[in-house]
Amino acid sequence: MASESVKVVVRCRPLNEREKAMNCNMVISIDSSHCQCFIEKPGATEEPPKQFTFDGTYYISHSTDIKHNIYFYYSLTCNI
Repeated sequence: MASESVKVVVRCRPLNEREKAMNCNMVISIDSSHCQCFIEKPGATEEPPKQFTFDGTYYISHSTDIKHNIYFYYSLTCNI
């Protein structure tokens, strides 16, 4: 049986208008250089954020061109 793997890439989207109207806050931060995502529990200042590592991460500030270029790079080099 051939060895297969799944590549997982996450994207943090901006708050939508409804979330802004409800005064929601972002609870996610991303370290793109290490492909890590951190999720903070609102109101739990004593708890460290949950940390997750992926094959790729995109934050709100990443342009669509960057996302597509990296996706195609993975597709060509990693045989997704």
